[in-house]
Amino acid sequence: MRSVLVICATVLAVCLPRVGVAQTAEDPLAREDCEAKGGSYEMGGRIRQFICFEPLPDAGNSCEKASDCAGFCLSDTKQCSAVTPKFGCIPHLDETARVQVICID
Repeated sequence: MRSVLVICATVLAVCLPRVGVAQTAEDPLAREDCEAKGGSYEMGGRIRQFICFEPLPDAGNSCEKASDCAGFCLSDTKQCSAVTPKFGCIPHLDETARVQVICID
């Protein structure tokens, strides 16, 4: 009897919506919302999900530390990153102007 309940609970759990799971199918409403914000709705990240890549207001501005930018202060160019999210290993300046590397997938 106990195993039957466990199996039933597992089957029902599979039917529940999964919040935070990769958006592998294109969502027309999400695309519309993204493009209305000036973004680009496309596949991204290692898990290849649809994401809204939004432009940042200070893209390309010069920077010396993290708080100078809405996104990352890129250490190689000392310019603010252009879009969010940004994937890959990103060398950037922290708040004390030291180079840090963060890898985002």
